[in-house]
Amino acid sequence: MPVNSFDDYPMSWTPDREDLKFPLYYSLADLMERDIKCGKLSANTKLPPQRELADYLDLNLSTITKAYKLCEMRGLIHAVTGKGTFVTPYANVPTSTVEKNTAPGIELAVIHPFYESNEAIRDLTIDILKKPFSEQLFEYSHPLGDRGQILTAARWLQRFGLDADEHNTMIAAGAQNALATILSSLFEAGDRIAVDTYTYPNFISLANLLYLQLVPIENDAWGMCPERLENACVLQKIKGIYMMPAGGNPTNIAFSNARKKEIARIIKERNLIAVEDDNYAALLEKPYSPLALDAPEHCIYVSGLSKPLCPGLRIAYLYLPDKYVNPMEQGIFSQNLKISSLNMEIAAEIIRSGLAWKIIQKKRNAAIARNEIYASCFPESSLRKESYYQWLELPDNLSGRLCEAELSCRGVSVFGAERFTVGNQGKTNAVRIATCSAENEEQLRKGLEILLNFIRQQEDREPLFIV
Repeated sequence: MPVNSFDDYPMSWTPDREDLKFPLYYSLADLMERDIKCGKLSANTKLPPQRELADYLDLNLSTITKAYKLCEMRGLIHAVTGKGTFVTPYANVPTSTVEKNTAPGIELAVIHPFYESNEAIRDLTIDILKKPFSEQLFEYSHPLGDRGQILTAARWLQRFGLDADEHNTMIAAGAQNALATILSSLFEAGDRIAVDTYTYPNFISLANLLYLQLVPIENDAWGMCPERLENACVLQKIKGIYMMPAGGNPTNIAFSNARKKEIARIIKERNLIAVEDDNYAALLEKPYSPLALDAPEHCIYVSGLSKPLCPGLRIAYLYLPDKYVNPMEQGIFSQNLKISSLNMEIAAEIIRSGLAWKIIQKKRNAAIARNEIYASCFPESSLRKESYYQWLELPDNLSGRLCEAELSCRGVSVFGAERFTVGNQGKTNAVRIATCSAENEEQLRKGLEILLNFIRQQEDREPLFIV
């Protein structure tokens, strides 16, 4: 039993000792996660000091320390020097952007990258299956792609100026699979990775799953701030960096050429494992110059085909520094055993036949047309004309999460800033709008008008937030 009585002592969290199982620290971390996710421990709640909780539960201090550390690695809590440990804002906000809602409405949340070209891909697939020996595409052979498929992938990467060949090019089962393989193969639990303050939500989920700590780095109009990254490397022992320099998801902030060189310098000096995720670079009308060109020995370049070509194929091409080839091959084998030969061949044939460039141009034109509608509704908002989504800043008195909830009641889906926020630094008065996802332009305009009217209704009201 505890030495001290806590009957009249206020504590913000009093888990039941009887609920704990072995290992105790892991079980205690699970209890804290449960109470945060269900709302029992709300955002910004100050947690009991570790010694007090150890005394209350009659546990060793090291058990409490390990439980707190595990929850910190899960992105649930954060420590503030001299003040204590607090529940991370938005720790109970879903980060997934996977489509689950099947209710009818106007979709402006989940990205649907224009499906009109799928018929042409279907016809190309039928032609592939009619070829001699196409039955071999259903075997275990060539688990990471045959030589022709890998060389096609290398040629795709060469379009961005990369020195890709059959030895440093790899094929993954989509960009998300590539990121999962990178994180599980090159990092260990507890490692710290620098990211944008607003970051791709599925990367946040992956990091939490693997107990990797994400360190948010502030952006300006030209990309991730070099001095902030430098400070984080000094103070927090950063091991890696994840970035989308061609245009971040969700903010669309693109690194300037000068900023890419500054960030590349830090990557080289600090010997960071850099991941350049550029699913959308192929859609840009102006040729994109990867940051990997300035740090080729440190940077893994990931080029997913889902957004520019076909989401159902789940294929991504990777350019790898030589030192990462062997661990990444082992990681791909361990996670997948085999990448679908049929999918790899379809992707390669789309590129070889020239269909890829027709699809990209068609999708680019569609995106531009949709974003012109967005600009007509929100003329003062920043615009990325070729993007599938836009980042809309809301009035200061309106949180993204509230906007998401209220619009859902009006039949419109958007994603609030809280889904993308790392740590407790980002402002939450913003939403991401997937301009590509409405069924047609008329439906997009209707959804945007509903959003605009809602914002106007809130402008003169008292601050509204969901916490």
